[in-house]
Amino acid sequence: MLFLNFGFWFERAPYLWMPVPIATYAGVLGVAALLIVGLFFAGPAFASHTARRPLWEIAEHSFGSVPVWAIRLCCIWFVVTWIADLVSWPASRFFTPIVGRDSSGVEAGAIAGAVVIFLFVTGLQSFRTNARLALFTNKLGIAILVAALLRVREGLPAALQGTPASDGNLRFLVAAHGLSLLALYVGPLIFLAADFGYRMEGRRQIAMAGAVGLVLPLFGTLLLVGAISSATLASPYYQPSLEPTVAMALWSKVAGSALPGRMAIAAITMFGAGRFGAKALTNALAVRSLGRRPQQVLLAGLCAVIACCSLDPFNAGLTASSHAAAACLTVTAAVLTGDFLSGQLRGDKLRRIDWVASTALVIGLATFFLVRSRVSDAWWEPGLLPSYAIAFITCALGRRVQRGSDAQAAHAPQGNTRLSL
Repeated sequence: MLFLNFGFWFERAPYLWMPVPIATYAGVLGVAALLIVGLFFAGPAFASHTARRPLWEIAEHSFGSVPVWAIRLCCIWFVVTWIADLVSWPASRFFTPIVGRDSSGVEAGAIAGAVVIFLFVTGLQSFRTNARLALFTNKLGIAILVAALLRVREGLPAALQGTPASDGNLRFLVAAHGLSLLALYVGPLIFLAADFGYRMEGRRQIAMAGAVGLVLPLFGTLLLVGAISSATLASPYYQPSLEPTVAMALWSKVAGSALPGRMAIAAITMFGAGRFGAKALTNALAVRSLGRRPQQVLLAGLCAVIACCSLDPFNAGLTASSHAAAACLTVTAAVLTGDFLSGQLRGDKLRRIDWVASTALVIGLATFFLVRSRVSDAWWEPGLLPSYAIAFITCALGRRVQRGSDAQAAHAPQGNTRLSL
């Protein structure tokens, strides 16, 4: 449900689209899917399973009770802006084509508020109910993608063949840019999905969940969307000077009377992802010291913030703050992975500040913003993967030094003792 929605197909999946032969394209996507899931899901999920604790308790025992508040705030803001982007499609972006006129602020706000309430009411149901709703939206998403592919089938031979390689270095840069942007969007979501680790029976089940539940859907969706884009480019439905997308494959040269219904169906595919966000936001607010009633008040206030943010999805400030919050979550995933691989899964003792993990977090975020400021075309977020690597290495080395210091302290003589007769 994270990938089978129109917003992901239209804005995020084209990050890695390249008109190359289908075999080459599939190889690039396979490596990207494995890398993203391996970096952001595997370590936190295995750590949660080993400690038998939810993700936020793992983070609290790794970073300390004080730094985890800042991480929670970053998570809350990222999820708020992410849900707002999803809600903006039915609330404002699809309004003009469906109704035939521009929406007023009151109309868009009312639609956004209704959609947000619907997502949270349906998203906070039982696990079985959510599974059924997710299955419905997933089937609907697959059906829409297949319909788009069939509509541009005339361009499929050209899509399978691709175009001759012109500049290998250029295509490598395109792939690197696309991978960084895709990881910035998908990485935090996959990290939040690792919260299910403590509920699983064994590590094999976690590996299967990562492979079947994340790698395969991500790879399949990217491959199918890429094939649709390439086929659209070579089909009669392509509109010159515009980027070939799933939207063009679905709605190009469609009668105006048929467009509203198709857009409404496409909007439904985003409800499944929105329900995941509602659950993730609730988990981030689940702090025992707050109490249930204050949590409900905060959740209601955040629902209003989501509705307001959805009215201006292209706001530069929202985008920049969302990217910063996403970077915080990706660096957090790196530190938790480093703690897991270092065997640093703490017991019941909770510190206010763990200096090793907190230092790794600060250094990782500093790397992200430093690289971003040094690169002129930082729109592709070049500092994301370097910040992950720096935070992971800092945490792993810090834990090794810490274990060495603890071992020396344990074996140090406790002082001279004298025997007296």
